[in-house]
Amino acid sequence: MSKILVVSGHPDYKSSKANRAILDEFHRLVPAADIVYLDAEYPDGKIDVEREQKRLTDADTVVFEFPLWWFSAPSLMHLYFEMVLAHGYAYSSKGGMMNGKKLIFSFTAGAPESEYSPEGHEHVTMEALIPQFKAVSDFCGFEWKGAIVSFGMMLLNPDDKEAEKRFYEAANTHAQQLAVAVKE
Repeated sequence: MSKILVVSGHPDYKSSKANRAILDEFHRLVPAADIVYLDAEYPDGKIDVEREQKRLTDADTVVFEFPLWWFSAPSLMHLYFEMVLAHGYAYSSKGGMMNGKKLIFSFTAGAPESEYSPEGHEHVTMEALIPQFKAVSDFCGFEWKGAIVSFGMMLLNPDDKEAEKRFYEAANTHAQQLAVAVKE
């Protein structure tokens, strides 16, 4: 099996419910995957660029996993992109170190899928948001393997046992889809 690297860009993973449930289940399904929790490793935001570039270099498949915030990745994930996926390493006029590596974006959205429409509360479709992530993949020479998105991933009332059950079922389904995707 190929070497799998998951970079978790949740800025507060320990307080996360959705992303933590997804990655915990994913790690159970794919225990050989290397999962990097940026918030735990770099609480001060000072990313060890050489270390992270080595992790990427050693990986065959990369997953960037995070909650969708303000229609994009959280600032910690953006900082990682800016620092680690640097010119001369991830891309250049002659190519870069990401060429041929598979890339999957995995993220959660708090709002239900129905809200991601011009008429919905978010006023934008998810299909309109995903191209920015594909652009990162294409620019760096990754082999784009798509995005796995789960909607409605805010457990607003943990006392609602039916809602909690649906929430964790959705998180497990996301993890299973991600496990299948990294093995393809």
